[in-house]
Amino acid sequence: MTAMTIKSITRYCSEILQNDKCKNLPFHNFAHTQEVIDNVFLISNAIGLQPKEVDFIAIAACFHDTGFSETYEGHEEVSKRLATQYLSKANCPQTEIERVLSCIDATKMPQNPMDVYEKVLCDADLFHLGTTNYMYRNMLLRKEWELFCDTVMTDNEWHLLNIKFLEEYRFKTTYGKEVLEKGKQENLNKLKQLIRIR
Repeated sequence: MTAMTIKSITRYCSEILQNDKCKNLPFHNFAHTQEVIDNVFLISNAIGLQPKEVDFIAIAACFHDTGFSETYEGHEEVSKRLATQYLSKANCPQTEIERVLSCIDATKMPQNPMDVYEKVLCDADLFHLGTTNYMYRNMLLRKEWELFCDTVMTDNEWHLLNIKFLEEYRFKTTYGKEVLEKGKQENLNKLKQLIRIR
């Protein structure tokens, strides 16, 4: 895959994500996908992957949330279908398509990545758990669940749900474990603080 190919894939996916239902999603929108792509390069670089290896993960990152254009539940299956259609048309070898699809598959919750490529995409997707903008991103996710999943919770219920999630979630790559884990623990403490304040 060339940089040119990735550029055209990004453009194609951005059109899907900025049309349809996706543009109204507070969290799973094009800005999130762009962040995930950037995170893929950052993590891959930090753990020493070769540029050729990173291409597959970046392509999977482009497509991983495109399925939201058709459905909320089980969007990964639609994302895989859209990726297959595009990559087959672009004469991408079947082995490369399979690698992209397995990366998309790995982002399903609960995540279960099998190799380093899938691990990179999983950590790139949930990168915000270990950053200072976690609270803001979490607020957007809550809004999205209210609008698209009819999931309405009290502040306390929401905080408890997220405390449980952060306590159970484990980053997959060495970068995630060494860098993002620290931020995740700080965010966990902030959430626990909010419960105590109430």
